[in-house]
Order: sequence, then structure tokens, then C-alpha cells
Amino acid sequence: MTNHLSAIARSGLLVSVNVSTYSGRKQDKRTQAEVVSAKGSGSARAASVYKNLFSDCAELDSIVKFQARARSRHYSMTLPWNDNGLRLLPARSLLEYKAEMNKCADEFGLLVDKFLDKYDILVSAAAFKLGTLFDRAEYPLREQVARRFSFDVDFTPLPTAGDFRVDVENEALAELAQEYDKRMASLLAGALQDAWTRMYVVLARLKDRLTLDDEGKRKTFHATTVTNAQELCDTLTQLNVTNDPVLEAARQKLEEALMGVQPEVLRKEEGERLVVLQKVSSILDAFDFGDVE
Repeated sequence: MTNHLSAIARSGLLVSVNVSTYSGRKQDKRTQAEVVSAKGSGSARAASVYKNLFSDCAELDSIVKFQARARSRHYSMTLPWNDNGLRLLPARSLLEYKAEMNKCADEFGLLVDKFLDKYDILVSAAAFKLGTLFDRAEYPLREQVARRFSFDVDFTPLPTAGDFRVDVENEALAELAQEYDKRMASLLAGALQDAWTRMYVVLARLKDRLTLDDEGKRKTFHATTVTNAQELCDTLTQLNVTNDPVLEAARQKLEEALMGVQPEVLRKEEGERLVVLQKVSSILDAFDFGDVE
């Protein structure tokens, strides 16, 4: 494990994606007081009322939905590392990752510009939609709203125990380094488990969809059930940060099982479906996927 940590520190880095948006939500204390009073509550905190300043706003909804898609793409190309939002990115994936995140940042910027260009019109439209709930003072200036949007990607070198910069006795420093290595080993184990879990999820999904239901009928089978598994085979070549031969063997078997497989063929051809089902089941039986519950 120590060798793995040293190797990863040289060939990996930590990355975080920070996306800020304008929610368009505002607490309505006046309406909240009216609700509490109407319900006869003795506490002003018995209910909370929030209103959407831009209800049914396609431009703002598009930004929120895209933010979720960008984060999902970030997660798919990296491995979990700690609870602070940092994730592990193999150095060999850096160029591809940066290109993907730059693309996301550009698209995010276009969506934000589209919203800001119509901001004053959208405020006027909100007056009709909200009726007596509308309060112009609750809408910031366009320039103020613009500053609430941001899309940033931060890269940080992966530290090692030797990076401690403290003036302590050698014995204390050795103890700190030992504890740090334990923590790093735990984080690395979690990252590797994530890779195994991803493989288990696509395999289990494939097996479930290819297995007939209790009445002997075929289940609904979406093309993404196959394409997601095929894409994972490519992704795992990058995310196997310790070059685990067992993980690579499992990945290769999955890749071979899906070689040339077309979703529409699996829907129609019983023989092809059974062949793939058998291969998928054998992979699930042959490998220990760890804690995947």
C-alpha cells in the first residue's frame, strides 16, 4: 500500500468542481406570518414559506439541470477521496478531463448569458405570474445576479507523509507521518472500492435486464444498459490508479462480453441474450466486488 501511495502521489492529483448559481428562491416572511396566523399556530417558526422569484423559468431551470449534469460528468471521470469535495484524478486522464470541464464551463457560461440577457424581461413576467406575491425589491440588479454564477475547477497535488512542514521532534513527526499514511491508505481503499462498485452496478443491471421475469417474459431493456457498461470499460482503464491486475482482469472480461453487442439485437435474439447473460453472470461469480451494499 505504501508503494501505491507513493506512485499515486506522483501520477495523480486531487480535483474539485465548484459551481455557484443564483437559485431565484426567497423566504417570504410576510406570507409565512399570514400562514402561521391563519393556522392558529402559537409559534412564528411553525412554518417556512419560500417562493420562486422566477417560477417556470426555462432559462434558469436549464442552468440548474446543467449544473447537475456537469457534476455527474466530473464524478464519472474521478474517484472519491474525502468529504471535502476533493476527488482523485489520474494524471493520465488530465488532458481529457480538462477538455471536458472546459467544455462544461463554456456551456455553463452560454446558459448564464441567455438568462442574463432576458433578466429584465423575466422580472416583468414574474410580476404577472406571482401576483400579490411579487415584490420588485426582492430582485437584485442584473449585475449583482451575474456575480452569483461561477464555474471553477481546482487542482491540488496529492500530498504524501513527507509533506509535513512542522517543527516537531523526530519521534512526533514519525508518528504524524504514520497516522497520515493510514489515513491516505483508507482514502485510497475507498477510491478503489468505488471503481469496483461501478462495475458491479452495471453488471447487476445487465443481469437483471437480461433475465426473464417471473412470467417468463422479457423485461424492458434500454440501450443505455449496454452503452453505460461499454463506456465504463473505457473509463476504468483510467481510474485503475493502482494498476490492480484483478480489477483489470474483470474489466477485460466485461469488455469481451460486450464486444460487438448491440442493444437492439439483445431485444430480439434470444440466443444472443442468453450468451451475454451467461458471461455477465460468470463475471459476477468470479470476482469479489467488496462492499457494494
